[in-house]
Amino acid sequence: MRHLGLEVHRLERLMTRQRGCSAAHQDADRQTGMHGYLIRYLYENQERDVFQRDIERAFSISRSSVTVTLQLMEKNGLIRRESVAQDARLKRIVLTQKARDLHRQIEADIMTFESNLARGISEEEQEVFLRVAKKMQENLREDLAKQGISICKGGDCE
Repeated sequence: MRHLGLEVHRLERLMTRQRGCSAAHQDADRQTGMHGYLIRYLYENQERDVFQRDIERAFSISRSSVTVTLQLMEKNGLIRRESVAQDARLKRIVLTQKARDLHRQIEADIMTFESNLARGISEEEQEVFLRVAKKMQENLREDLAKQGISICKGGDCE
C-alpha cells in the first residue's frame, strides 16, 4: 500500500526546513508570518491605493487583527500610512523601501528554491505532478464539502 499523504508530509517538512535556511525568509519570519503575506499583497497592488478595509477583505480577517498587524509593521519600518486627497480620514497603506527590498530578496530566494526543487525533473514530469496535486486537492475539497466543512473564508476559497 502506498502512503501518498506521508510522502506529501515528508516533502512539506523538507521544504519548510529548506525555506528556513533563507536569510530573507528568516528576517520575514521574525516579523510575523502575516507580514510576508501583506508585503506581497501590497507589492502586487502598489499601482493602486490600498486601504485597511481592502486588506480585511483580501485576507478575511477582522478589523482589529489588521489594525494590530499594521501597527506592528509600521513600527518595524515596513509600511507607512498616507492621507489621500479625497478624504483625510482615509489612510492608504504604502510599503517602505525596506519592505520592497525584503520582498525582492524573498522572491529571489523563491526562484532559487523552485529551481533546486525541480532540478533533474523534466517539464513533462513537473506538469504531471501539478495535475496530480490539483486532482488530490479537488478530491480533498469534495470530501470536505460532503462532510459540510467549508474551506472558504469570506467568500474566498483557497
